[in-house]
Amino acid sequence: MSTSIDLKQQVAIVTGAARGLGLAQAKALLDANAKVVITDLDADALASAKASLDSPNVYTYVQNVKDFEATPGFVQTIEDEVGPIAFLVNNAGVHLKKPIWEVELAEFQNINDINVTGVFMMSREVAKRMMKREFGSIVNISSMGGLMALPGATGYVTTKTAIVGLTRSMAVDLGPYNIRTNALCPGFIDTEMTRKVLAGDPQRAAKINGRIPMPRLGLGEDIANATVFLCSEQGGYINGQLLPIDGGYSVGF
Repeated sequence: MSTSIDLKQQVAIVTGAARGLGLAQAKALLDANAKVVITDLDADALASAKASLDSPNVYTYVQNVKDFEATPGFVQTIEDEVGPIAFLVNNAGVHLKKPIWEVELAEFQNINDINVTGVFMMSREVAKRMMKREFGSIVNISSMGGLMALPGATGYVTTKTAIVGLTRSMAVDLGPYNIRTNALCPGFIDTEMTRKVLAGDPQRAAKINGRIPMPRLGLGEDIANATVFLCSEQGGYINGQLLPIDGGYSVGF
C-alpha cells in the first residue's frame, strides 16, 4: 500500500490474520508504520504469514477466539510483551453455506461463537485498556451479508448482522473515551473463502459477476486500505459507521 499515513509504531492486533483478508490488512498496517500483532488458530500458517511479511514489527500469537476464558489474559499478554494496543481489527470469522432447514444447532452455535462472541470478547478486553488511555480505533469486519440477506447463508448473515448492531453500540459506549468503532462490509472479495463458496455453484458465480457494477471481484488491498484509513487520524471523526466495500453490489440491480 502506498500511503502517507503514519501510524507511528502504535500497536495493532489483527485476528484471523494468517491468510486472506487478515493478512492483507496486517501488511497494510505494517506499511503504515504500525507494530502488528497477527493471531490465528493455525500455528503453521502464522509462521508462514510472518515469513511473508518479513518485518521486525510483526508479532505472532496462536489464538482460539472461542476460548473466551483465555481472552482477558491473552490481551494482557500482548500489552505486556508488545505494548499498549491502539488498534484492533476483528477479522477472524467463518462462513456457513447452508439454508436454515439444514443448519444444525451445533453449527449455528459455533458460527455465533466465532463471528460474534469472539468479537465481543476481544473488543471488551481491548476497550477496557483503551479507555484508560482515552485513545483507540476498533474495526470490525462484517459483510455485505450484514446489510442484506444472502441465499443459503442463515448462520453467516445472522452473525454479520449482529456485528452491525455491536459496532453501533460500541461506538456509542466508547466514543466518549475517544475510541472509535466502525465496521467494514466486504462484498465478494477474491479470497480462498470466497472461491470455495462459489466453486460449487457456477450459475451463482456467473450471476454475482454479472451484478457487480465494477467488472471484478474485490481484492484484499481494497479492504486493507479502508482499515488503515479508519485506524488513522485521517479517519479521526468517523465513528459507528458501516462501509460497504463491494464494487456497488449492494446498490446494484
